[in-house]
Amino acid sequence: MDVGAQALIWDRIRAARRAGLAVLLVSADLDELIGLSDTIRVMLRGRLVDTADPATVTPTELGSAMTGAGGERDAVGEEIA
Repeated sequence: MDVGAQALIWDRIRAARRAGLAVLLVSADLDELIGLSDTIRVMLRGRLVDTADPATVTPTELGSAMTGAGGERDAVGEEIA
């Protein structure tokens, strides 16, 4: 996707958020996720493994949750065996 199209999509996502609409954003671009999200939920192997605040999460922390590198945790923060 070219830069102009990407900017248009991001503007529409931001407008939807301002209008109070829910937006499901699926992306491997961590900076995009952090920049466009109010809340980030991470799924790994079919399970919700983390919830992150985009105001405080780092790309490294988010990447670790996405890959299970920091140990998998379920939605309430308990380690998955």
